[in-house]
Amino acid sequence: MRSPLLLAPALVACLTMASCSSSPPLVIEQQRPLPAALAVQCPAPTEPMDNSADAAAVALKEMYDLYGLCAGRLVDLVKYLQEKR
Repeated sequence: MRSPLLLAPALVACLTMASCSSSPPLVIEQQRPLPAALAVQCPAPTEPMDNSADAAAVALKEMYDLYGLCAGRLVDLVKYLQEKR
């Protein structure tokens, strides 16, 4: 059985089996549960009661506050997910 046609497939099969045996076994870890503060959705913005300039300024201030709250939660969530156990 010194056929050059069978030598190449046999070599490929041997190298494939050797490379598979040296790989580390897969380990599946269970995800950590999210803290309750990070699992809460951001509150919905409220609509202004009238169309005055003062109401628009108050609504804009409330939107900035909501944005800051949600951005802070997002930063905390990313930090939590990047932490190692």
